[in-house]
Amino acid sequence: MSQTAKAYTLAPDLDKPEKQPEPTLRGDGVTADRYIDADYAKQEWRKVWMRTWNLAGMAYHVKEPGEYITVDLGHESIIVVCGDDNEVRAFYNSCPHRGTRITSAEEGFAQKFSCPYHGWEFDKMGVTSYVPNEEDYPQGSPCGKKRLKQIQCRILFGMVWINMDENAESLESFLGEEIVTELDSYHIEDMIRVLNITADSPCNWKIITDNFNEAYHVQVLHPGLIPYIEANYKACQFDLMDTGHNRGWFPSHNPSILHTEEHIGEHLAAIMRQWDLNPDDFKANENRPLIRKAIQSSKRELGQSKGYNHYQEYADYQFTDYVIYNIFPNTVITVGPDGAQLLRPRPHPSGDPQRCLFDHWWMVHKIEGQTETPSPAGGPDLPVEDAEHEVVMYGEKSLGTTADEDLSIAKMQQEGLSSAGFQQFYMPHQERRVQHFHEVLNDYMAKE
Repeated sequence: MSQTAKAYTLAPDLDKPEKQPEPTLRGDGVTADRYIDADYAKQEWRKVWMRTWNLAGMAYHVKEPGEYITVDLGHESIIVVCGDDNEVRAFYNSCPHRGTRITSAEEGFAQKFSCPYHGWEFDKMGVTSYVPNEEDYPQGSPCGKKRLKQIQCRILFGMVWINMDENAESLESFLGEEIVTELDSYHIEDMIRVLNITADSPCNWKIITDNFNEAYHVQVLHPGLIPYIEANYKACQFDLMDTGHNRGWFPSHNPSILHTEEHIGEHLAAIMRQWDLNPDDFKANENRPLIRKAIQSSKRELGQSKGYNHYQEYADYQFTDYVIYNIFPNTVITVGPDGAQLLRPRPHPSGDPQRCLFDHWWMVHKIEGQTETPSPAGGPDLPVEDAEHEVVMYGEKSLGTTADEDLSIAKMQQEGLSSAGFQQFYMPHQERRVQHFHEVLNDYMAKE
């Protein structure tokens, strides 16, 4: 379960991630049943969710023996605990006596776990260590014999991953060398999670996954990004990995081709001034590549002196650009120069296919002298410290300007998919990551 020992670095002069070969897509139709049908959702749970790797939490929460976290995935609850041998293990949160959940805490410290119903106790290896009236079992004492059911557990990129399939391939094989190499180079294991919010949302989890598998909507739904991030598909790169995952590369810290104004927006101008560049020396509509390259050069030269020690091994594109990794089925990790963002929908614990839980994490490096960091969820800056978990209903609180815009459309799409007028998806080539996702989903659903 330990972190991969190999340290990955990329070539310093790399301008973007290496382009992957384009696979031939089948053109499978995408119908509404996968978003609205309860029977489909039940099959999807068994064939997809119980067979794939999913994130459970941050590894620094289970660093010392006795530290544990729990994670809910659909109707399941999983306990992840660090043992006395410093190994991290994961167990179903279900007592082998009569099924009661062992704990409802999201995290904590325990020398032992105790079932709140009849007092059965379990050690950090999941083995039953004590039961009341031990002599009263005709089949023999459960102590040392019965145990919590264990599932696969790995730590990678400073995060805990779990898989309920005991025969599943390794996490590294599931992700593929390309993704492992690139994500490892950002050293997420050195980051701290400063935002951790979950919204109970009125849509199927795949609607959100589809949204993060394409950027076609950015120019309409997120015009505020255009002065800062490339939104024209011809200037971006989309990769469909042979492992079933997707990747999108977006050159950033420069105005999009769609931005026609000469003036550099204040958000980008502030970053330029931070790195000793004068925005007045550049024109937004004429100097797009120059702005990006100038920021890259300045960050490489001044990064360490300003406390950005994580810049030391960056490739050129990592100083400025954003890369979205769409890890099948639902883990969306966006990495940029100063942090990693998780945007993740999960099946709703009620089993309702038209609802999901949507997680928003923001993880950053600690920079010397900086006690706060800008929040991707809007509002005041966030303290650079481990965040408390917030759970809200959709609409109760902003999840961030961009996330709010996405979820507002997600609700409308869920409603439209239930219409008799829905005629399957009709997508442009730039949305091929969506098509690829659904074809991978179909492959999983075809298995027994």
